[in-house]
Amino acid sequence: MTIRAVFFDVGETLIDESRDWGGWADYLGVSHLSFFATLGAVIERGEHHRTVFKIVRPDVEFSELHRQRRMQGKAYSITPNDFYPDAIPCLARLQNDGVLIGIAGNQPLEAEQALRKLGVPADIVASSASWHVEKPAPEFFERVIAATNGLAPSEIAYVGDRLDNDIEPALRAGMVPVFIRRGPWAHVQLASRRFQVPPHIIDELTSLPELLRGL
Repeated sequence: MTIRAVFFDVGETLIDESRDWGGWADYLGVSHLSFFATLGAVIERGEHHRTVFKIVRPDVEFSELHRQRRMQGKAYSITPNDFYPDAIPCLARLQNDGVLIGIAGNQPLEAEQALRKLGVPADIVASSASWHVEKPAPEFFERVIAATNGLAPSEIAYVGDRLDNDIEPALRAGMVPVFIRRGPWAHVQLASRRFQVPPHIIDELTSLPELLRGL
């Protein structure tokens, strides 16, 4: 098996989302401790992350909160400092090795636009917003496969931090899933024992090129 394309999730795979989540806590007037504890409970129960907002602000829909925050000039953004230190070097190394690099996650259009503007080393940049389908839907991974223009699923690796949204659906799609063990979803879901232990686990993207060569 030769891996010819690697697609990456965004949050907690390439991007440290601490700044964004902390910004929401500040905007809602909730302590970071309370907000992150609520997020952990939501992850443990296997609920959508937007449930956090229903708990913290049950009187307002998330879409309205998002609109209000954007109107105040506080829309979702990605800055160079948000990338994990190993992210850009990994993307660049794999691309230099001739591997097709894609970035596609459950993200708003602002994230996709920010990644393009920052000029990340990737051949394909997409999002659930532009594809109009969210993980873990099979259709999302069908879009990933189609974006490679003819590669077999077994030639495509998908790297993500969530067992429910990334690893298990990528495996069902016939792709090679690589689980990166960082971020709240990764640690909580792996410890829950509700999921099978993934076939390929890394703790940092620095280990990814060697893992792929081993395949």
